[in-house]
Amino acid sequence: MSGTSSLLRSTATPVAQSVAELGESPLWDDDVGLRWLDVAGRRLFTRGLDGVESVVGVTRTVTAIERSSGGTLCAVTGNGFGVLDPVSGRVDELATTLHDEAMSMNDGAIDPGGACWAGSAVRDGSGRGALFRFDGTTVTTVLTGIGMSNGIDWSADGGVLYHVDSVAGTLTAWDCDVVSGTLGDRRRLCTVPPEVGLPDGLTVDDDGDIWLAIWGCGQVWRIDATTGEQTGIVTVPTRYPTSCAFGSRSPATPLSTLFITSAAHENAPGGGLLYAVDLPARGRRSPRFTGDSP
Repeated sequence: MSGTSSLLRSTATPVAQSVAELGESPLWDDDVGLRWLDVAGRRLFTRGLDGVESVVGVTRTVTAIERSSGGTLCAVTGNGFGVLDPVSGRVDELATTLHDEAMSMNDGAIDPGGACWAGSAVRDGSGRGALFRFDGTTVTTVLTGIGMSNGIDWSADGGVLYHVDSVAGTLTAWDCDVVSGTLGDRRRLCTVPPEVGLPDGLTVDDDGDIWLAIWGCGQVWRIDATTGEQTGIVTVPTRYPTSCAFGSRSPATPLSTLFITSAAHENAPGGGLLYAVDLPARGRRSPRFTGDSP
């Protein structure tokens, strides 16, 4: 990691009244605003473009949401992949990947080709987790031997997959072919020491830098995707930030606000709130899931 004197430093502040048990999967949509989940509470929050908040209960556990081609959301469910109606909260499962109570699905993302990738978390410490790819018809296992699959995103051309294993404390860059859905060579970008925290959700900005939430130390790190060097720190005034996504607080500065979800773990002060910080960086619009297209 780089010397602290050269780091970009910023501080996030709360921007929503809603409190989640386990806030996750912030998702920006230019037509809607920001959506995010309370995974443990089975709720979908929306902060509209006008700043008005709303909440809808969901009919089954959803661990991640992504944009889809229609009015619904692509959903990673506790056991697989599905579709979520953001108005009614109804969740229909399309594909089941897990049949083991010691495992559950976790974070997910859409690749530049329109397929959904999501991984599993293991509750028994066995490292039996996996990373899956769903194209709307077929689920394939892309990677095995994971403790807790977490943050996922790609380089702009889709040629590199960035992936977190929270249990191992690692952020890894994989050569990726999004057409075939296969991974090639890998390189370890960084390892978060367990006494510092655990790497969690992430997003990649328009310059190719990675913004990585660090569970346990109240920070989001900016990581150079080439060197793995830490080049920035966003302080989050709660101990357990979970994920982050770029959105727009003002039409004059589109996709330059980093929204950060958090968890009310261990009754941490400020836990479960949504935070935001304006940055000298710009995000990218997330791809849409195309597996539900006719």
